[in-house]
Amino acid sequence: GRAITRSLRYPGLYRGLLLRRTYDELDEVNGRAHELLDPIGARWRASRHLWEFPWGGWLKMRFLQRDADASRYQGHSYNDLLIDEAGNFPDPAPIDKLVATLRDKNGVPCRQALSANPGGPGHQWLVDRYISPAKPGVPFFDPTTGAHRVYIPSLLTDNPALLLRDPKYLQRLRRSGPAWLVRAWLLGDWTATPEGNVIKLEWFRRFTGNPLNVVAVVQSWDTGIKPNEVNDPSVCTTWAVTRTGAYLIHVYRERLTFPDLRRQAVALAETYKPTHVLIEDKGSGQSLIQELREGSSVPVIPIEPEGDKVSRMIGATGPIEAGKIYIPSAAPWLQSYEAELSIFPLAPHDDQVDSTSQFINWMRVSLVGRMFDFDTTGPRAAVAGTAPSEEDEGLYGSMSSDPYDGYNP
Repeated sequence: GRAITRSLRYPGLYRGLLLRRTYDELDEVNGRAHELLDPIGARWRASRHLWEFPWGGWLKMRFLQRDADASRYQGHSYNDLLIDEAGNFPDPAPIDKLVATLRDKNGVPCRQALSANPGGPGHQWLVDRYISPAKPGVPFFDPTTGAHRVYIPSLLTDNPALLLRDPKYLQRLRRSGPAWLVRAWLLGDWTATPEGNVIKLEWFRRFTGNPLNVVAVVQSWDTGIKPNEVNDPSVCTTWAVTRTGAYLIHVYRERLTFPDLRRQAVALAETYKPTHVLIEDKGSGQSLIQELREGSSVPVIPIEPEGDKVSRMIGATGPIEAGKIYIPSAAPWLQSYEAELSIFPLAPHDDQVDSTSQFINWMRVSLVGRMFDFDTTGPRAAVAGTAPSEEDEGLYGSMSSDPYDGYNP
């Protein structure tokens, strides 16, 4: 319908590309296209998967099953990019590559439109990019990309024809999935997410303002390899440690080349002045450890991971359940962080989870009984700890009498 409207507005100049994730999905949407386009005299070129409008202009129908296939569109020119069921894309990187094809020598405005349902593999990036920044129906400007965006919600009740002709559809929909997903579909609730049954958000304590009496600041890195859509991003969580708990004060998450990863590690260290920087001693982390030790004053601690991701996170849940781990009541990165942790291990990415479990597990070993009452032997039952004496330099040097003064929020 959008293609028809825009092709009529710019007769002979419309150049559209409609994408779905797989061929089977494309076959389904093309069946609907025949219902709309055949009656207006549009011509289907099956060998080229292309519709030609009788007044000029065309719409290509394609699928993008492999993220790397986006590179094949380099050099193409379109003035309309349509992504149907964008939530089936785990990551926006291949879609972002296609944005480079939006250009028009005739002055036709270039547009991009996506349709999506909550709950798919791409749920979180859609929330971050379209849902969170502004209220529904309110256009906003993304200063990072320079794009103007708007989120337009759609509910089942917006389709009265479907409900009239198929009155049992709603009943079937209620039986089609778990309660959180049915709620998301029926109410358009993008905040509804599954729970992975490893971490529960109610275990975390909340804080506002800046933590007081900070004795240490620890950064925990989970590094990616290169800026490719099949790789996890690199993540750095920054924690302010007090004698009674640990406060998450910042989350950095981005896909980076290795040179950018090194620069960002140094920049974040200069900003937060950590006493310790934890980096997993494998893969790209090994190279980062070596680079930082040789070319910077960043206080690196190599971490040798033990066990799998799930077991490491399970090992870190004790302090969370005991109320020793604090997350802010509000932060630009908070929704993404909470979603990933609550969905784990069902989420498509787990980099923020790995960074968090790495920090907590290191703290349990390094500080229990020395700096503060941090560890637990069970839910809500803290292990007694002893504060260091004046003579005890402990893990962070001579600072048992005075708070660590490197953290400058």
